Amino acid sequence: MNDKKQQRKYLGAIYTHASMAPVLKANPKYCIHKFLGITCYISYDDIVDLKFRIRARPMGQYNSFDAQPREIIAEYTSLKSLVNDGWCLA
Repeated sequence: MNDKKQQRKYLGAIYTHASMAPVLKANPKYCIHKFLGITCYISYDDIVDLKFRIRARPMGQYNSFDAQPREIIAEYTSLKSLVNDGWCLA
């Protein structure tokens, strides 16, 4: 699932329906040093609040409605800018 238009469509549906805290593939721009080997995701609370924040959680911890106040890796003003920066669903 590499096409940016498809990514915006699928992520947009997740935001519209507040259906989960989506896990994202590691972005090589950001997933280095302290963010190496973590799981990238968008918090459920950020989905509900229409915020475009990529957060880090320890590898292996999974919760499809994760709303923990975890560290922010990157933040965007729109879904388009998030996808254009290289983030995509896992």
